[in-house]
Amino acid sequence: MGYFPDIHWPIFPMTLTHRLILLVIAIVMTMLASGAYYAIDVTRDSISDEIKSSARLTMQLMTAALISGSAENQPEEQQILISHLQRLDDIRHLNIAVVRGDGTIIYPFSERQQTPRQSVPTWFVDLVKPPPAEYRKRIASPLIGTSEIVILADPSDEIQDAWREARSIVILIVVFTLLCIILMAIIIRHSLKPVNQISAGLGVIQSGDYAARLPRFNLPELNRLSQQFNHMAQVLDEQQRENRQLNKRLLSVQESERRHLSRELHDELGQSISAIKAMAVTLRQQSDAKQEGANAIIGVCNQMYGVVRDMMNRLRPVALEELGLVTAIERLVDGWNDRQEECFCALTIRGNYDALNEDTAITLYRIVQEALTNVAKHAAAEKVEIQIEQAPNSEITLYIRDNGRGFDQNSRRKGMGLLGMRERVEALNGKISLASEPDRGVSIDIHIPLEDQMTGK
Repeated sequence: MGYFPDIHWPIFPMTLTHRLILLVIAIVMTMLASGAYYAIDVTRDSISDEIKSSARLTMQLMTAALISGSAENQPEEQQILISHLQRLDDIRHLNIAVVRGDGTIIYPFSERQQTPRQSVPTWFVDLVKPPPAEYRKRIASPLIGTSEIVILADPSDEIQDAWREARSIVILIVVFTLLCIILMAIIIRHSLKPVNQISAGLGVIQSGDYAARLPRFNLPELNRLSQQFNHMAQVLDEQQRENRQLNKRLLSVQESERRHLSRELHDELGQSISAIKAMAVTLRQQSDAKQEGANAIIGVCNQMYGVVRDMMNRLRPVALEELGLVTAIERLVDGWNDRQEECFCALTIRGNYDALNEDTAITLYRIVQEALTNVAKHAAAEKVEIQIEQAPNSEITLYIRDNGRGFDQNSRRKGMGLLGMRERVEALNGKISLASEPDRGVSIDIHIPLEDQMTGK
């Protein structure tokens, strides 16, 4: 099990970079939450301690001031006392009042605001504000008699200071966190760049191009992976070249055998049928009684000769050797159109193909032949388009399209005809691509490089 659980994100798939950043954000937020909880608790205790300390000191000072007076010259002494109380009332966090035993208020609470200013958020006040505190002390003063000192805690100023410090720290932490995330994202992207290169290389290999290679990487683990990838690609490339050479050799042997069979049919069976037909004609001319039998023999010979001629054309098209590629394909398409009643093939050929070598010419012919056979058997199409041309980038392009029923490429296995086309194209170092959808027909694009495809090369 790795550090990251195997979580599926059907709507928003997350990359490794996003997961690492999210992990860092989660860690930082957890630390901030823990730190905030601790800071709030410490701040609340600090405010409470500050208020208690100020209240105790103020209570001591007021007690000393009230007890130290004398009953003589009482009005002046009381005025001095009130002056002291006013100065003590300016102490932050506290609100002071002095009440006689009979309820007479000697010094009332001040009317200042006992809540933090509006700049402090309410939620922050609720978090750090200590419980309400009230301090009372009854004393006997020569000036005012038995009285009670009442001190109310007022943490508004302390909360204001705490908010100011907390806001500065939070802003600093947020800026620092954002900078860390940005820096980490840059570092992760730079570190994972080799992974993207490896992924791209695998994509090239998947497409069938085994010439892809990866560079050396700084990280030893990725560099070892790069070496293994390059070794794998090299082995696949060599095997592909060997398979192409073997396939090319097999196709060459196959065409040679077809040529031999066609010649044997022409030289042996064809001549024998012609001889039998000649003897039947002679027999018919010599005897009227045997004319009916001779006519039957002549009819059978004509039928057999037609069958042999079709077999010879399938094994080795005579027009390809005698008239060239263009004329041979034109005759092939014309013959196919004559046999098809509900489908028509439109042929377009651009360029000069007289200098093509024999293997390339027979490959193009066989591909067109196989494509027309597939359309007749499976497509149920009304129109077929075939285009052959020499592209400016020194390659031969062959496009075959029909408007038939098509098929789902993901749910249907390719037939032997399509596999045969692919083998022939790859034997010439070419590329073939097929596209099809149900009720959208079939489209075949073939590209064969002209290099090494000309006569004498």
